[in-house]
Amino acid sequence: MNDAAFDRERPLAGLKVVDFSRLLPGPFATWRLARLGAEVLKVEDVRGGDPMRIFGPAYDAVNRGKQSVALDLRDERGRRRALALMEAADVCIESYRPGVMKAMGLDDASVRPFNPRLIYCSVTGYGQTGPWAHLAGHDINYLSVTGVIAVTGVAVGDETHLAIPGITVADYAGGVALVEAVLAALWRRERTGQGAYLDVTMQDMLLSFQAVNAAHAKAGFPTGPEKQDLNGGIVCYHLYRAADGWVSLGALEQKFWERFCKGVGRPRWLGQGRSPASPDNPVYVEMVELFRSKPRDEWAALGQQWDCCLMPVLTVPEVVERFPDHPAFRPEKGPALGEHSWPWVNKALASVG
Repeated sequence: MNDAAFDRERPLAGLKVVDFSRLLPGPFATWRLARLGAEVLKVEDVRGGDPMRIFGPAYDAVNRGKQSVALDLRDERGRRRALALMEAADVCIESYRPGVMKAMGLDDASVRPFNPRLIYCSVTGYGQTGPWAHLAGHDINYLSVTGVIAVTGVAVGDETHLAIPGITVADYAGGVALVEAVLAALWRRERTGQGAYLDVTMQDMLLSFQAVNAAHAKAGFPTGPEKQDLNGGIVCYHLYRAADGWVSLGALEQKFWERFCKGVGRPRWLGQGRSPASPDNPVYVEMVELFRSKPRDEWAALGQQWDCCLMPVLTVPEVVERFPDHPAFRPEKGPALGEHSWPWVNKALASVG
């Protein structure tokens, strides 16, 4: 079943999630849970709510399908109401710095006696313990300390040109890791009846992305931005400029390279797929010239005809236009600050006023 099918089936219908998280990693995760049918209640500060609100469409993108209540967590009454919500929930997610929820009496240890089945999840950059736990951070920092930035870019001569990815990879990775951990904990609860505390970090998720690079490093292979097989080092796996845009060629396997060579009428290239993408390589020079000779969409059509892993490099507006029905692109608004109150919320709050 694909992602859109899960969106329609709503397999998490009835699951109650109370969400204290802000900005991107936590809200991205709870948006995904909401798409799967969970009832997500976004708990926001009465003083302006989620800081992401100032970014307008960006807030809507990861908060659609949720409900919002506004509480003053600096106030005792607000904290009692928050605790009541956590007692009624299946899942609680928060993204404050370590120690903040504990200081307010809303940490896992405080709520566990009242709701032993609760899945309580904290998502941070560096985790709840360790030498960096107290440090602030953003996506660029998490990408830096996990080696991702070091392999993103190009080496030109003796100089290294690093690059910052065009999306906040660590934030989204942390959100996916959070959903994965929550679903695993829910399955464990089904078997044992026990809740769980989950310490999810963006650092850990990005480190897992480095599994192959780490294996290469241990074996003595190069792992920097210098050209290798999968970052533009060989002609069969490279980005090429067309007459009016760019295309990506990913013909790593011999069968795909052979199809590409036949499709462009260059049989003499058949044994050269893994030759270097270098100005010193005549095949690479010829390929650069060839791709420049036609518009991007003509190359895309050839890629479909020959099934040789040749695709257009689309701009973001083009992606939205081509995939208008994708759940990520729906023109829906996120909840207004404090606009909702559900029956389970009313029941939970009735005892604290």
